[in-house]
Amino acid sequence: MTTSVVLPTYNERDVIIGVVGEILDAVKDVEVLVVDDDSPDRTWEAVDHAFAEDGRARALRRVGRRGLPSAIAEGIAGTRGDVVVWLDADGSMPADVIPRLVAATADADVAVASRYAAGGRDARDSVTRILASRAINGFGTLALGGPVRDWTSGFVAARRPALVRVPIRTDHVYGEYCIDFLHRACRQGLRVIEVPYTFVERRAGTTKTAGSVRRFAALGLRYVQTIRRLRRDRHTEEDRP
Repeated sequence: MTTSVVLPTYNERDVIIGVVGEILDAVKDVEVLVVDDDSPDRTWEAVDHAFAEDGRARALRRVGRRGLPSAIAEGIAGTRGDVVVWLDADGSMPADVIPRLVAATADADVAVASRYAAGGRDARDSVTRILASRAINGFGTLALGGPVRDWTSGFVAARRPALVRVPIRTDHVYGEYCIDFLHRACRQGLRVIEVPYTFVERRAGTTKTAGSVRRFAALGLRYVQTIRRLRRDRHTEEDRP
């Protein structure tokens, strides 16, 4: 079973070479595609230079196109593995978790790296972010049910047929795409399981909400609104004769 790993990036030049190298070391029979949104720090260029002699890793530079969900969707379309894994490229999601995710897809359609499954942990430095994430995901589990506890994980492995059946929706702005994808996968009858892991602090750079309480709150509100919409839509479907 071949594995494709998609890494959406924007200004990750300081960490990307190390992250890609760790994935190549951790996963056998793998291709790594860095999908870069034309980063000012030329992340795509660093990847192309570092792995010019290694056919397992390459960069896709997206000019005029931006956004996390669309980058993941384009990466999925541009790879060929039986299983596709996507994760953040900042080093917060350890490469050694990927083999466990891929192995889990032997018995499932989708495997989610989870901070909240037994044995998982959120080890970031910010208590505020930890508590906010736990609250949002707890609300997701309460509202949507199912086997998922880490709805905003963003560290996922899926079989190719599952991604054809439940494609990533690109009309979302940021991480709410993951809530939508996992909920639709469950609703479509796909088997979704969680694999515990420890989420750590990013190695370099800043998060998209660093220094902006307003943006942090806006993203959190978007997640909550997505959960509420999905719950409402589900109830509407169930009420139809």
